[in-house]
This record gives sequence, C-alpha cells and structure tokens, in this order.
Amino acid sequence: MRCILLKLKKVELLGFKSFADKTEISFNGEGIAAVVGPNGCGKSNISDAIHWVLGEQSARTLRSGRMQDVIFNGTPGRKPTGLAEVRLTLLDPDWAQNSAAAEQRPAEGGLASRYTEAGEGIITVARRLFASGESEYLLNDRVCRLRDIHELFLGTGLGPDSYAIIEQGRIGQILSAKPYERRALIEEAAGVTKFKARRKLAWAKLESSKQNLARVNDILEEVSRQLGSLQRQAARARRHQELRQQMQAQLRTLLVGRYRQKEEETAQAALELGRHRGAVRDLAEQIEQQEAALHQAHQLLERQQEELRRAAEERGTLRLEAERLRGQIATQSQQAVYLARRA
Repeated sequence: MRCILLKLKKVELLGFKSFADKTEISFNGEGIAAVVGPNGCGKSNISDAIHWVLGEQSARTLRSGRMQDVIFNGTPGRKPTGLAEVRLTLLDPDWAQNSAAAEQRPAEGGLASRYTEAGEGIITVARRLFASGESEYLLNDRVCRLRDIHELFLGTGLGPDSYAIIEQGRIGQILSAKPYERRALIEEAAGVTKFKARRKLAWAKLESSKQNLARVNDILEEVSRQLGSLQRQAARARRHQELRQQMQAQLRTLLVGRYRQKEEETAQAALELGRHRGAVRDLAEQIEQQEAALHQAHQLLERQQEELRRAAEERGTLRLEAERLRGQIATQSQQAVYLARRA
C-alpha cells in the first residue's frame, strides 16, 4: 500500500471572507512556501478557504456564525458580493506511476483513475456558495457531490478532519488527544482510512443485501403458502376451460342441427309458397274470367235497360196518343148527341 502525495499548486479565491476580488495564490516553488503579513490581513482566511473547499460543514470551524458569513459582506466603500468561490489546484508528481498502478488494480484506482481526464496529474476542486444558501461542488469543472470530494481525498491527508492542514493550536490538541483520536490521525496518515471507508461501505451493502435476502425469503415463504391455493385455482380454471370447450362444442352441434332443421323448414315453406302461388295464379285467372263475364253481363244489362227505357218512352207516347184520341172521340160523341137533340 502506497500513500499518494499531492502538492498544492494554486489557490483561487473570489468573494470569500476578505477576498472580495479574484485572488490567485500560486505555490510553484520547491521547498517551503510562507504567507507573511500583519495581524488581520487575512492569512488565516487562506487556510479557512482550503478547509472550506475540501468540504468543511462547520461554520464554527471557519470562525463564522453561519455558513453565509464566508461571503464577502461589503465595506463602507464596497458592495457585498453575491457568492463565494474557492478553487484549489493540486498536482500529483507521481501521476504516471499512479495511473499505471490504477490500470493494473482497478479496484484500488484511487486518485489517478479519477482525474486522468485533466491530464498531467492535475486535479481541480472548487466550491461555490450563493447568498441564497445554494451551494455546489465542482471536480475538474464538473458538478459533483460532497461525497465525491471526500472519497477523492481519502488516504491523502486532505479533508475536513485531516492532518495535512494544521492550524494554530491544533498541535496541542493532537498531543492531548485521546488514544482513539490519535489512532484515527495515524490511520489517515498511513492511508488506511479509505480502505476502512470502503470496508464500511461494503459492510453496509452486505447488510442491505442480507435484508433484501430476508425479504426475498419472506416473499418466497408467502409465495410457497399461496402456491397450493394457486394450484387449486389453476386446476379449477383448467376444468372450467375444459367444460367451456365442451359446452361450446355441444352448442355448435345444437346450432348446426337447428340450422339444418331451419333449412328443411325453409325448403318446405318454399314448396308450399310455390303451390300457393300457383293456386293464386289460378284464382287470379278465374277472377279475370269472372270479371270479363261480369263485364259482358253489365254491357247486356245496359243494353236491356236502354231498350226498356226506349220501350217506356214509346209507351208513354202511345198513352198520350190514346188520351188524345179518347178526347177526340168524346168530343165527337158530344157533338153527335147535340146534333141528335137538335134534330
């Protein structure tokens, strides 16, 4: 097991505490780099910025009342900024060797397998905090989670509770720390922390798998109890299907029989209809003949009525003539009587 050594290359600050303007602090030289200045010039703000960008969540550790206090609050001559951003650039001098080891042991890739896209063993970590309270983390200019930042720096000595950054008064705390606290610091320095974190995660996954397996066993038992009932239901369903098929077959047979019976009845009805149509035609012919005879009788009756009318007219004429003659005869008789009396 080999501990990865990272070198701080550059720190960029914008709107963080006293750094209202964008400030870049480079550490390109070899050996020791020092930041010198009078009290209150912001030297401690640099270490606070490094703590903050690595995922520090305690505002008290950053010497603030709340997390939004790290944003530049303004001065009588300057307006406050709307966000605080710190960008940390780190360099792995043994990047090529670590990359080769990561390719040979993918499960233990560590840092090299995480930032090879950046090239030349450079990794950039950034954190932004807005005045609204929203924050985001960036890894090589890509938005990521805080968990990704913590996993990235496991075993490297960096992090919110790591040994790589020791502020004023921290040495006394380390010397007076309890054995388990000192052990945690030594394990972090030895690079054991990331393996313990992986083991903890593996145990959590294993426990989750056990719980899932227990649930699966419970479901299996429940399904096994329901299996008998489902089998009986399936048997009833199959029996129902068989009876349904038999009923459909018998129904088809019955319908075919009825269809044939209806066909025979239809044929007989057609024959009866033909006979009735023939009888109707005969009756129609007879009716036509009778109508013709009736028509002739009507014509004969009309002729006889015409002759009878003429005879009645002639009788009336004769009666008038007879009356006229009877009148003449009476007149002549009266004249003859008169003449006889005078003679």
